[in-house]
Amino acid sequence: MAENTILPALRVTGRFEVLAPFDRVVNPASSYTVEAIRTVGEMQGLNINIYQRVFAPLGVDEATYLTMLEDIVQAGGAIITLIPRKGTAPVYVASTYLKSFPLVDGFLYERMVLVSDLGALSVEMKPALEEALTHFQTWILEHYGINSTVKIGTVPVIGYVSQFEHETMETARKNRIVDNNSDLAKQLSMEKTITDQQAYIKELESRLGVTP
Repeated sequence: MAENTILPALRVTGRFEVLAPFDRVVNPASSYTVEAIRTVGEMQGLNINIYQRVFAPLGVDEATYLTMLEDIVQAGGAIITLIPRKGTAPVYVASTYLKSFPLVDGFLYERMVLVSDLGALSVEMKPALEEALTHFQTWILEHYGINSTVKIGTVPVIGYVSQFEHETMETARKNRIVDNNSDLAKQLSMEKTITDQQAYIKELESRLGVTP
């Protein structure tokens, strides 16, 4: 089930991509038109047999259907009626299983992440990497205007190397470092340079009798 509950517009026509098991009734290469959008409660109020209409064509058994229906309700989803361009028999899709759909006047949003595979490192590197989190978060905000959440993660693979191999890899890693100053250290250094330069300029102006 998808995380979003964004609904397509009524009467919109185009291609739809859906998640399993609804991919059994929706062809991503075909065109469909949104005929209706109904909540589960609305369909139940109309005495519509949701299982027979929506889930039976998927080959879903009734026990699984009840769990799926509960998840859809909890997510605030709806049942969308799609009319295929070629044919008249409608197909039904839960909105929470939509992967993509045609837009009328909006923009498609996807959750995006940046993943940097650092390879196998000594666990001693974790504190050093944690110091870089603020740097990455600030850089992304300043360059893209995005307030991101930066975390350190690991792939569940644990290995051991000999003392010699560890020292060799650490030496190679450190030799590749061309800048080991943090953003804060750089900022403090620049501020000190500016202060020193301002003091030097004032001294020169004083010697030359220049009035600011």
